[in-house]
Amino acid sequence: MFAAAPDSGVGFGPLRAVGDTVLFPVIAAVTVDGRRAGYLVDWRRVEGSPDATRRLTELIGADAAILVGNVSGDVWTDLSTRVSGPPTDVSDRPGVIEYTRPGRGPALARARVIGGTPWILVAELPRDRTLAPVRSFTVRMTAVALLLVIAGAAGAWVVSRQARGRLEARLAERKRAEAGLRESEQRYGQLVESIADYAIMLLDANGNVASWNPGVERMKGYRANEIVGKHMSVFYTPEDLARGWPEELLRRAAAEGRVEDEGWRVRKDGSRFQADVFLNARRDDSGQIVGFSKITRDVTARRRAEARFRAVVESAPSGMVMIDRGGTITLVNREAERLFGYTREELLGQSIERLVPERFRSGHPAFRTDFFGNPQTRAMGGGRELYGLRKDGVEIPVEIGLNPIETDEGVFVLASVVDITARKRAEERFRAVVESAPSGMVMINRAGTIELVNRETERLFGYTREELLGQSIERLVPDRFRRGHPTFRTDFFANPQTRAMGAGRELYGLRKDGVEIPVEIGLNPIETDEGVFVLASVVDITARKRAEERFRAVVESAPSGMVMIDRSGTITLVNRETERLFGYTREELLGKPIELLVPHRLRERHPAYRTDFFAHPQTRAMGAGRDLFGVRKDGTEIPVEIGLNPIETDEGLFVLASVVDITARKHAETELRRSNDELERFAYVASHDLQEPLRMVGSYVQLLGKRYKGKLDADADEFIGYALDGALRMQRLIEDQLAFSRVGTRGVAFAPTEVNAVLDRALANLKLSIEETGATVTRDGLPTVSADAGQLEHVFLNLISNALKFRGATPPEIRIAAERRDREWVFSVRDNGIGIEPQYFERIFIIFQRLHGKNDYPGTGIGLAICKKIVERHGGRIWVESAPGEGSTFFFSLPAVGEG
Repeated sequence: MFAAAPDSGVGFGPLRAVGDTVLFPVIAAVTVDGRRAGYLVDWRRVEGSPDATRRLTELIGADAAILVGNVSGDVWTDLSTRVSGPPTDVSDRPGVIEYTRPGRGPALARARVIGGTPWILVAELPRDRTLAPVRSFTVRMTAVALLLVIAGAAGAWVVSRQARGRLEARLAERKRAEAGLRESEQRYGQLVESIADYAIMLLDANGNVASWNPGVERMKGYRANEIVGKHMSVFYTPEDLARGWPEELLRRAAAEGRVEDEGWRVRKDGSRFQADVFLNARRDDSGQIVGFSKITRDVTARRRAEARFRAVVESAPSGMVMIDRGGTITLVNREAERLFGYTREELLGQSIERLVPERFRSGHPAFRTDFFGNPQTRAMGGGRELYGLRKDGVEIPVEIGLNPIETDEGVFVLASVVDITARKRAEERFRAVVESAPSGMVMINRAGTIELVNRETERLFGYTREELLGQSIERLVPDRFRRGHPTFRTDFFANPQTRAMGAGRELYGLRKDGVEIPVEIGLNPIETDEGVFVLASVVDITARKRAEERFRAVVESAPSGMVMIDRSGTITLVNRETERLFGYTREELLGKPIELLVPHRLRERHPAYRTDFFAHPQTRAMGAGRDLFGVRKDGTEIPVEIGLNPIETDEGLFVLASVVDITARKHAETELRRSNDELERFAYVASHDLQEPLRMVGSYVQLLGKRYKGKLDADADEFIGYALDGALRMQRLIEDQLAFSRVGTRGVAFAPTEVNAVLDRALANLKLSIEETGATVTRDGLPTVSADAGQLEHVFLNLISNALKFRGATPPEIRIAAERRDREWVFSVRDNGIGIEPQYFERIFIIFQRLHGKNDYPGTGIGLAICKKIVERHGGRIWVESAPGEGSTFFFSLPAVGEG
């Protein structure tokens, strides 16, 4: 059949019979990279139009028959159904042919091959009916002869004249029949009136349009009266006209009988289209050119489709391989080259089994045959592991999708091949992770069938793996929940997302031994090529439930009020002491915002404090430096002390607050503060009043020393020296004690203070001591804090003077630095002095405590105590890190500006 189609262009194939219906193929070659890759076949039913049938009947008579068949004589049709053909070979037989049809008698016929097709046209008339008038004439002639003998010459002449007239009429009718046959042959184009996709026209010997079918009008845009009589060159581009291409095609068709062409053609509106053209010479009985038949098909869309198809296949991310029914590779893309290591040329025309591993090769043709027996788009090898074989002999795991492609040459298969080596490794890693997970892992499909479990699931539920795989997940659900479980599963698959299962519900699993266990389940949708699966992580929370019960028991029995809230500030837990403390019942508090327990005057700012805590959760007292109050149900405010404890749970971060009513303590603190104030006033008065007599004693002892030095004995001079030294030391002690008492009473209000400026003033006061000791003082960048600048300067004076005083053998090296830690600044003063034993770290901050004799290092032992009191007044703390002989580092903390 495909011999009728050239490498490019369109042709007609032999007639085919399907039952009583006769079809004919219109065949177009498909080329890929300049080579014939297949054919496009369009099967059409042979049908004569009613108008054409009527016109032929008028031409050749109602008794005539028009037959069209293959030149080979195997299939014939009368343009409506399949019929038997002439009983003899009518091809290559010019003139009138006579033969006898069984059951119908002898017939006269004329046959002519239809140019450009493998078909032959036969016009057939019954011979007896055609020549009946002649036979009738012979019979009647005998009777007339007898009458002539009897009747005479006059009668004979009349009869003879009538017979001759009738014979001439019948002969003229036969000539008209033969002329009709020739005319029907010239107008055989009416057989293809129904072919709408092709432009079929008849040209005269000069290439002028004589007639055409409706397909020409649709394709070219001209009406018949606009083009009939015009030269076929009107359809060609200016470029083709310039090179004389239409004339060249006519010349070649006349010389060769048939010529094919592919190129651009021009419509009436000037637009261009790509066409396949077949030009066939038409000759008369003597072999003279009487015209041409021209068949054109618009292949623009097909060429574009072929180009798109090749582009899509070539750019596909997976390897694309197309094979025919025999398993021969007809197309591959560059990814297939990369995947298998072959070049395109090495694969085209080869058997697909070249890419199949040796161990599977013998069974592969059977699988291929089965697919061609029932071709449909599907994945290859359902339930089997598939492997491909590279040129270097390495096997690779692959996934193959099969797509049947219907073409004129039959069914082909386009296979999409994906290397799943990486996926297989990922699956192995996935299975390894699932298997080693500390929780039970169960994967199910949409129907609820268990597809995968790990060893922890076996241990948790008491089943073996084999007992679970392929079973319904409801096997692990207690009977009391089993009926409703499929609905929950369906809901999840309708909106799959990673989440905890059964929010707000207690979940239980059922062991093989019938024991129910409390569980917590996390659901994770897994997208695969086979659809969505769910991987469930199952944790036995029996121990946790017991711990929660113990936790609740501890909270319930706590002597302080216990309130737990979530990140949004919603109360989730209270104990009975909280009910007593605030006057609410438990039901009145659970689910309410914590601000219900905060006084109205403080309520607006409270969410900001809560947000800050959740941003930096740590166990600490709430509201350092602030007085805290709670509000009871009756509106009464009570002073409280609150400890905050962050609680990490699977549901997120919670805060457990311990609330203590400190009303009694506040009263005690008020009394203590009053007592301390009185004590400070007493110490101030006492210190002030003692200084005057001490100054007098010191002055007179000093005067005695000057006046009587050397006039009394040596003991007297020594005793006077002791008395003077004691008076002076007593005066310094009283002054230091006065300074200590003034820390809390004479300090100024805190204000933003640049620590660098404070340190500069302290170092200026110590300039002489720094120069005398040869000390080096360095600093890092220091911040701005909220502080009493004078007292902060006193802290630096004391710490740096101590570093200068308690120096070692080398010149002092002192470094001042600051570091931000959460909500505070931590300052450090590091030296390279003599160091301190760890057991004295606390003692040195107690008033009047000294580690060295007054003769070794001067001082009263009150300096660090003053530093401690100043730092604590600022809401900070002070400590030391040291080792003997390795120097000391004194640290103190201050709240950051705007915080605390």
